[in-house]
Amino acid sequence: MNTSAPSLILHHYNESPYAEKIRSLLGYKGLAWQSVITPKQMPKPDLTALTGGYRKVPVLQIGADVYCDTRLIAQVIEELHPTPATTGASWSEVVAHWVDVNLFGKSVAFTFSQIIDFLDDTFLADRAAMSSHSGLTRDMVKLSGPLARQNLASELRWVEQGLSAGAPFVNGTHPGHGDFTLYCALWFARFGRFDFSGLPATDAWMKRMKAFGQGDRTEMAAEAALDVARDSTPLPLPYESQSPDPSGIALGMRVSVQPEVMGKETVEGELVGVSPERLTLRLNSERCGQVHVHFPRVGYKVRRMQPT
Repeated sequence: MNTSAPSLILHHYNESPYAEKIRSLLGYKGLAWQSVITPKQMPKPDLTALTGGYRKVPVLQIGADVYCDTRLIAQVIEELHPTPATTGASWSEVVAHWVDVNLFGKSVAFTFSQIIDFLDDTFLADRAAMSSHSGLTRDMVKLSGPLARQNLASELRWVEQGLSAGAPFVNGTHPGHGDFTLYCALWFARFGRFDFSGLPATDAWMKRMKAFGQGDRTEMAAEAALDVARDSTPLPLPYESQSPDPSGIALGMRVSVQPEVMGKETVEGELVGVSPERLTLRLNSERCGQVHVHFPRVGYKVRRMQPT
């Protein structure tokens, strides 16, 4: 196991598919990490105290630095632990983007249609509040099952064709961002007992991905993780800011950041880093002290806040 510093703290819950993406990446890298379990639904007082309001998981914490969104989390892990390597751009990134905007939603629709009877009302209300599907009922979700299965199966024929080309992973001999993003979507489909027996190349690929495991996981209390943030100092930014940004925002401004889809909560703070790829906000709180919360640019809206 690669146990070199800095310590990685992952805020997640076990059933989260996107958390499984990062857990699998940590397994591939052979890393030790600390696991902080968050509630599956709001309220999430410990997580939002750390992030300034961001509620989605997973969130990666390194001391007083907090990284949101698995695209950025995977990039940070690769920068800190480049061996064994993951493949870079090209088709792996194209596949990752396709999964995020298309396949993942179909996997969720299928799985929810199969497990809807086991989900409690508060969880369903929470997920409805995150999305634009507040009018959906249990019966509607259940009745959508056959079509959801068909839609997912149609998309997976493309996956099967691509994985039948002979390479063990999406982009060659090493897994890349596309592999881990695709894996989390299909891992979630297994919750709904999707039948992969007719997709032998896909099934074999999933077994290769599962074999990476989850690394060396140690449980940690949320309060202990917040103490780590409070007792730490944010690291120097690993990128050069380009300020002012073409959007009009500039360093020192108070801004708000919000996901473009799934989730309406905003994070407000002082902009201390900005580039075409990343945003960094400085936040201060009684529980966590000063932290830097980092976001990717893709998938997030940033706005300058007007002085009050």
